[in-house]
Amino acid sequence: MGILVSSVTGPGLPGMPAPVPTGGPAPPPANVGQTYQYSGLVVRFIAALIDLVILIVFAVVIAIPFGILAWSAHYWTGGVGPWVALIWGPFAVVVFVLWVAYFTYLESSNGQTFGKRAVDLKVVSLPTGRPPDVAHALVRNVVRIIDWLPFLYLIGFLVALVTPRKQRLGDILANTAVVHA
Repeated sequence: MGILVSSVTGPGLPGMPAPVPTGGPAPPPANVGQTYQYSGLVVRFIAALIDLVILIVFAVVIAIPFGILAWSAHYWTGGVGPWVALIWGPFAVVVFVLWVAYFTYLESSNGQTFGKRAVDLKVVSLPTGRPPDVAHALVRNVVRIIDWLPFLYLIGFLVALVTPRKQRLGDILANTAVVHA
C-alpha cells in the first residue's frame, strides 16, 4: 500500500513545501466610506406585495395536486378519517419551505427578490455592503415568522418604525438592512 503525498501539505514536514493559499486575498468590504439610503416602509410594503403575489401563484400551482388528492381521499373514504390533515399538513410545510427558500436564495445571491428589484431595493449585509451570505439570509427570513405576528407584519413594521436603519427584527438579528439599490 502506497502513501499519497500532496504537494500542498502543512509546514513542519521535512522537505515539503508550505501550503499555498488559493483564490488570493479576500476582497475588501464593499461599504468602505459608503453611506446607505435606508428604504422607507411604504416602498418595502410594495416590494412585499409583489413577492406575495409571486408566492401565491406558486402556492396555487402546488395546491392543485394536493387538492385533487384531498378530494379523492374524501370521496373514497366517505369523508371519514384524518385525510385532510394528512394531506394539507405536508402542503403547508412545502409552501413554508418554498417561501423561505425564495427569499433566502434571492437575497443571498444578489440582494434582491423580484419585488425588491421592481422597486429598486436590495438587502445588504451591514459589515460588508454585499448581499448577505446564505446563513444570514436564512436567519433574516426565518425570523420573518415573528415579524408577521400577530398579523400582516405588525411586529416587523413597529420594529422598523423605531430603528434608525429601518430594520425589522430579522434584519437586526442577521445584521442586514434594506437599502435603495
